[in-house]
Amino acid sequence: MISPLKRLIGQKIAIDTMIFIYAFEEHPAHASFLRSFFSALEKGGMESVTSSVTITECLTQPYRVKDFALAAQYMALFRNFPHLSVVPVTDDIAERAAFLRASQNLKTPDALQLATALLSESNFFLTNDQSLSSIQDIPILILDRLS
Repeated sequence: MISPLKRLIGQKIAIDTMIFIYAFEEHPAHASFLRSFFSALEKGGMESVTSSVTITECLTQPYRVKDFALAAQYMALFRNFPHLSVVPVTDDIAERAAFLRASQNLKTPDALQLATALLSESNFFLTNDQSLSSIQDIPILILDRLS
């Protein structure tokens, strides 16, 4: 059986917000896999994208508790991490998101993330949101099933 990480090498992976939060918080159930994942990404073993919505979602709690240092760490990651592209919400992404939201009853942030993944031609969408596992438009990787 191929390890989950080896399956991702050479692929383009769209990354949901919670993956970054789990990595920063060193979530105990996922820390080992995420360290390996981000290390492989940093070395160029794969490419990745995330929506600019991820910035909003990741910075909300640090700003809420006035942890500006953590917010700055997140921004440094989004601006400088090798092989990670933060994709702005374009009209095409917004339109695809509206279609996904309407046809699959998704929340707006989820629809924007998935539209970004689809329009960036990602091979997989990495999340831990179990409610997205039924999406058929792109292979969904649920972190709980990989770690």
